[in-house]
Amino acid sequence: MLLLSTFAYSQSHFNYPIIKKQGKTSNDFIPTGWTILGKAEGDLNKDQVKDVALVLQCKKSIRTVNDGDTLNTHPRILVILFQDAVSKTYKLITQSNTFIINTDDPTMEDPFQEVAINKGLLQIDFQQFYNMGSWYITNRSYKFRYQNNQPVLIGADYLSFHRATHDYEEYSFDFLSKKRSFTKGKDEKPQKTTWTPVKLSELKTLETLKKPFEWKIEGIVL
Repeated sequence: MLLLSTFAYSQSHFNYPIIKKQGKTSNDFIPTGWTILGKAEGDLNKDQVKDVALVLQCKKSIRTVNDGDTLNTHPRILVILFQDAVSKTYKLITQSNTFIINTDDPTMEDPFQEVAINKGLLQIDFQQFYNMGSWYITNRSYKFRYQNNQPVLIGADYLSFHRATHDYEEYSFDFLSKKRSFTKGKDEKPQKTTWTPVKLSELKTLETLKKPFEWKIEGIVL
């Protein structure tokens, strides 16, 4: 029990670096001992210059325990930078130490897939894939739009695929219109798509969402 407690302590008390506030290039925001795991460029605040999203990973691993299994994982940070249209320098807008998750099971592949900026939206994709114990592959995609200098979740997609039967279920949420589509099919051939309203009191932000795979809405865990 003492050994397990020590492992859990090392994870919860990991000291994340404080990302610097300004820099000439996006590389200036990479702390010592960290590396780039993912990068995207595009205009997030509609000023006609390219902003940057970085997924950073610590080069050193930390030891964690989940359900008795010991894992060596690398802490990650999501960094969002806005570029000044005049000086072309960058300013830190967002630092999230929780959203870019790592594997929490020895049989699970790395859940982080990609970060992208398309049409002014920040999109982050994840996948749950286990080498044993499950036939399902589950993909989730989150779409954020910047409002008042914070990323607001305006859409999310959920896809569950059975590797043996090739049956799939897909949900697409539009939180602005408060609607959700549901498609069921087989072998990438949709059988039927239906739309239903979504009950949502307020939009989630990156800060209030905190992590993927934890928010349950309309019976779906996003």
